[in-house]
Amino acid sequence: MASGSQIQASDLSSLRNTMNTILNGTGTHGGYSQSHTVAANPSVGATIDDSYQDSLYSAAAKIANFYNISNPFTAVNAGDVIDWDDYADDAASFVSSINTLFNSPWNYSNWDTSVQNETSETESNWNGSRVTITKIEWANVNTMNAWFAAGGEIRVSASHNDTSGNQQGTSWEQLTGELGTFTYSVRPQDTSSTDTRTRYKHSDLTGGYVVHKRETANDSDYSANYLEVSAYVTGDTIYVKTELNDAHVARSGSGSGYGGPWSWTGSDSVPGTSTVTLASKRMTNPGGSVNITNPTWTVTDAL
Repeated sequence: MASGSQIQASDLSSLRNTMNTILNGTGTHGGYSQSHTVAANPSVGATIDDSYQDSLYSAAAKIANFYNISNPFTAVNAGDVIDWDDYADDAASFVSSINTLFNSPWNYSNWDTSVQNETSETESNWNGSRVTITKIEWANVNTMNAWFAAGGEIRVSASHNDTSGNQQGTSWEQLTGELGTFTYSVRPQDTSSTDTRTRYKHSDLTGGYVVHKRETANDSDYSANYLEVSAYVTGDTIYVKTELNDAHVARSGSGSGYGGPWSWTGSDSVPGTSTVTLASKRMTNPGGSVNITNPTWTVTDAL
């Protein structure tokens, strides 16, 4: 388009439709469920009026503020001359930028987010199986999907601290350390293997617990020991379960000698302290921006 050209009805339709979807869309990675009015595109032959321009400017300002990028458009008043660049380079470039940010939020680090520990469970000198479950609840399904679409993440990590140098404790330090940080987010999973994957897509969760991550001990004496992360979704709530299982069988022996037959069973206790932490990557919601509601986190089963 050049200066003096006629504005076509389609010139801003892509910009308007993209912003409306990002702001108000619902469903899995469908939008941010904001209920922000973006004026409908004018029909062929209609006048592009001040209210339409103001609506586009307002929507662009809200999105730009959220993504911490520049809004290329300017507010106009009735009677102002509209620069033709708004209908060409600026609109096309802005649509491209916000589509990229919306479709792959995990690749963007310049917006206002924070990582916050939500729950932390510890257990010392334990044996057998230890399970902790955290309930993560949003106001409704649209709010949940918007949180993930905006880059929200559930992060699961674990650690073990044993200063005694005990072989069993050292094995659990290795096992929990190899879990790293396992995430539930809008990002597709990186592999189908529960042994090597580092993330799982929240919209692939089902209505019953499924193991999404499993780590086993490297030490051959404790190779039966494992850590599992599983989750399920019901409506607007996700339950995340982390199990630490010291499943190995303690060594034992028997014999006979002076005084008659004898037998022994070795100690079967994990020395030190194990910790399971759930954290979130969440929006800080700057003023005038998109407002993403963060969920509540409740431990329903302690470790």
